[in-house]
Amino acid sequence: MGRVVDFTAINAKIKAMEGFWLKKSQYKELIECNNFREALIYLRDKTKYGDTLKEYNVEELHRGQLEVILKRKYISNFTKLSHFLRDDYRKLLKVIFTRFEVDDIKVIIRGKYIGKRTEDLEQRISYKCSMSTINYDELLQADNVEQVVDKLKGTIYYKYIYNLVDSIEDDGLFRIEMALDSVYFILLKRFIKKLPKEDKEVVEKINGIQADLLNIQMIYRGLKYYQLPSEILFNYAVQDGCKLKKDDLKRLCYSKNIDDFLNKIKTTAYKEIFNISEFEDYLLEKEMMAFLQKLYTRYKTEAKMNISVILAYLELSLIEYRNIVSIVENKRYSQHNDEIIKYITTTM
Repeated sequence: MGRVVDFTAINAKIKAMEGFWLKKSQYKELIECNNFREALIYLRDKTKYGDTLKEYNVEELHRGQLEVILKRKYISNFTKLSHFLRDDYRKLLKVIFTRFEVDDIKVIIRGKYIGKRTEDLEQRISYKCSMSTINYDELLQADNVEQVVDKLKGTIYYKYIYNLVDSIEDDGLFRIEMALDSVYFILLKRFIKKLPKEDKEVVEKINGIQADLLNIQMIYRGLKYYQLPSEILFNYAVQDGCKLKKDDLKRLCYSKNIDDFLNKIKTTAYKEIFNISEFEDYLLEKEMMAFLQKLYTRYKTEAKMNISVILAYLELSLIEYRNIVSIVENKRYSQHNDEIIKYITTTM
């Protein structure tokens, strides 16, 4: 495929959109807010998130609602950005959207698993948009996980999970969720063959590192919380990562225990994620995001005339939303500011 996109114009558009992000001084002021309500008011009145929050009564926002609001804002920007692209570049964003649609499917499946009300689940849906390929109304009306899976017939997801319903009794939702996560990587691997060489290399690197980190998280959780057999972990690992090859994955999956896994991971390119004096579970996601943030920031700074700036913007926006939610939600529990900083990737 030849180049059909004016990256000069798109990169300029993205540069303007980056102006929406919080400055370091605003992060500091947000962290210094005294409570949850004050933090929301600060976001509404002192940042560019005001346009997003002005239609809500911040006095009435309950736990988790800010996260949904920001995710809906994200997917609105995502779809708008796709309109600036043509042909296979627009199709690439459609494939990437699969990742977010999977998140919504998992929200519904988890909700049905624990018996949440349909009305409550509707409030948790974040990514429904013009790119959606699933029937949300049908999925939400399902009575249980088995019915959700059955209602996914005819979608790209069904063949990956239809035979895993029976595993729920023994393994909970772990296998189904890992299978759903793999769909995005499988589809993207097939699609990027259509891209020009330079863009293909960028997507392969980002996708490969994301796959590696998903595998690390999956193996860690599988060993620590589910005691899953090594062969099961290996079967659900996403292949074709960037720095963890098949033999590396097998070595990690066949760790004797969590300590053995941690010792092995420290011999890989991802050792810095666990290279802190007192590693705690809650830090895993944050450290992975910090690792990715360095990669995306480098792409943003280089500002090359290829797909890298678009992808960096999309990923850095997600990290910003995660940081904001971490700060604001921790204000509910009167966490000390030094503790809150542990949860975010932005350095103060």
